[in-house]
Order: sequence, then C-alpha cells, then structure tokens
Amino acid sequence: MIRPTLLLALAASLAACGSETQTADEVATPDATQSPTTNPLIERFDKAVIVVDANGIGPKGAETFRFGTARGDVDPALAKAFGSEGEHGENFDCGAGPMQFSSYGPLQVAYQDGKLAGWYLRAGDRMATSDGVQPGTTTLEGLKGERQLRELDTSVPGEFEYTTADYGTIGGFAEDGVVASLHAGMTCFFR
Repeated sequence: MIRPTLLLALAASLAACGSETQTADEVATPDATQSPTTNPLIERFDKAVIVVDANGIGPKGAETFRFGTARGDVDPALAKAFGSEGEHGENFDCGAGPMQFSSYGPLQVAYQDGKLAGWYLRAGDRMATSDGVQPGTTTLEGLKGERQLRELDTSVPGEFEYTTADYGTIGGFAEDGVVASLHAGMTCFFR
C-alpha cells in the first residue's frame, strides 16, 4: 500500500518538472522551421557541381584532380561538369613564373607548365569546397565556428586562411563579414 504522503510528494515533484505539457503528436513532430541536424556547410556542398579542396579540384562525385595533374585531363572534366568550355588566359608576370588559366564562371583554375597548380573561387552557387564553404554565402563568423581560422595581417584587407576538414589549408578574403573568395595552391596575387 502506497502512503498518501508519498503520493502527494510524487505529484508535487512531477508538477515541479514543468508546467508546460505536450501531446504525443507535439513531441513526435518537431517544428519544421528548426532542424538541429541541419548544417549549412553540408547543404552547400550537396548543391555543388564542382568541388575544390586544399589539394585540388574536380567534378562532384568524381575523383579529385590533385595539383600536378595534366591540364588535358582537368579542363575537359570541368567543362563537362560546368556545362560549357572554360575561358582561357595567361599571365607572364606572376611571382612563381608564367601561368595559364581556365575560368568557369566564378572559378579560375591555374596551370603552370601544363599542370594543375592552383585555383581561385569567387561567389557562385554551383561550386563549394569539399567541406561546404562557399564564397558569397559563408560568413566569416560561421566559418570560425566550424574550422580553425587565422586572420592575416597583410596589405590586402580581410585576408585569412583556415584548416580544412582534411587538415589542409585554404586561403581567402572576406568583405563585410562574408567570405568573398577562396584559393589554394599557386596564386598570382599582387601585394
């Protein structure tokens, strides 16, 4: 037999746990506007057709072309993924020596001596890093929350570098608190 005082204590302790009650439907059906498992970096990666990382580039779902890969292998695969041929250019005045470029919208791919040497990515919705960082969308504070980031004191305002999910390093520039561009490998920036 349960004593009346024990029943009163049990009822009081249950009441103290919370005055708000939820029906079984409310508990089983989370609010559609809140998703604790949603990661904007993963969502951006899922929408990308071309993926860049600290060591190379490639069409999403295909093998990544690492720095040093022949241009003849890289350009056709990127053109197919992007849906059009890239624009070609060359700069003889880069600090590392003459470089050739192929551009696909916001992506510029750098080659030296006919081999993949680096990439530079501006804002565009069809491209992201392998860990979901996307210029024009990812905030600098959001990136700091996800990755180890170091702001650099250079002649170019907003310059930073961060450690990628696979422990590589990608550099970038931020404007007004938003990642404006990213780069890896050899670049042709003038400072």
